[in-house]
Amino acid sequence: MRASLKAKTPLLMSFRPEMMLARAPYAELISLLAGLAGALAFHALGLPAPWLSGAMVGIVGLMIAGVRPALPDALRDSGMLLAGCATGSSITPEMVAVLAHYPFSLAMLVLTTLGVTYAGAFLLRRGFGWDPWSAFFGSVPGALSVVIATVGHTGGDMARIISAQAFRLFILVALLPSLIMGAVHHQAPPAPLDLPPVGFAGLAACGFVMGLALVQLRVMAPWFLGGMVAAGALQLGGILHGAPPPPVGNFAMLLIGVFAASRMAGTSSQTIKALWRPCLSLLLCSVTVALLGGYLTHVISGVSLANALIAFAPGGLEAMVVLGLSLGLDPLYVTSHHVGRFVLLSLLLPFLSRRIPGTAGSRKP
Repeated sequence: MRASLKAKTPLLMSFRPEMMLARAPYAELISLLAGLAGALAFHALGLPAPWLSGAMVGIVGLMIAGVRPALPDALRDSGMLLAGCATGSSITPEMVAVLAHYPFSLAMLVLTTLGVTYAGAFLLRRGFGWDPWSAFFGSVPGALSVVIATVGHTGGDMARIISAQAFRLFILVALLPSLIMGAVHHQAPPAPLDLPPVGFAGLAACGFVMGLALVQLRVMAPWFLGGMVAAGALQLGGILHGAPPPPVGNFAMLLIGVFAASRMAGTSSQTIKALWRPCLSLLLCSVTVALLGGYLTHVISGVSLANALIAFAPGGLEAMVVLGLSLGLDPLYVTSHHVGRFVLLSLLLPFLSRRIPGTAGSRKP
């Protein structure tokens, strides 16, 4: 099946001799330093998602220099586990209470999220000949770390997936919020309380045990999902209150960014250049479906149009929340919807990916 997909999609290229990158001594350390340099540069420039996006750019720079990046499996899995713990820490009793006040809006959010994903996947497959895996994962809105974790277990052209996600992230998370926030006063959202060292150690241990169990059950993205489920259960049970310290979350995003970009090693420049048309078309399709869902929610439920549009926008969680605050919107409504969508995708994506249209099921356990 994989061979037939490659034959039908010329953009899905394997390594060629002239594209092979040199394996440098201490490649793992060099890769981490390159990712860190990119992350720090993005952070200094105030760009969005610096520890994820910046790390990916740093690895791309390393590949341009002719060095093949490398990341040990243990570090990759550690990054997934820590990212899952940070994500699950947002599932608090207060957030659940807020979500209970918007049942229709949340139902529309679920339908809109599925609509954005499957409409985008259909467009990429039928309009541009993408394989089903790449089309599906490239269309998932606003959950890049979850996508990367799941792709690592299923398959797909990482160059296509990251390009589609990064293009949408740049337009919706970087360009649009920056233009609007430049004209209005805004404040950063309040940072969650940091877990004490003992609490964080307990959370990491519970996530590790849950991850091991999911590995045995052959669940996709087991370490990310294990950390998230453990953190959410401890938060809702009142056992823990707070999130992993920011340096922990940043380190997790750094590892995920290095892992994701390293899978693009060997992609030809012709492939990258050929991606701008499908990426632009996907952006327009995603925004259209998301805005339609937000507008219908506004008309039927009476939620203000601005709140609905920002809450349904297929962009990154942090930037959309800050954008909502800058415009004087309801922070609980906007935040709860973006967190709710992220958690929903985190839980469902490993299972939805088993039923991607045009495939016979998961490629990998």
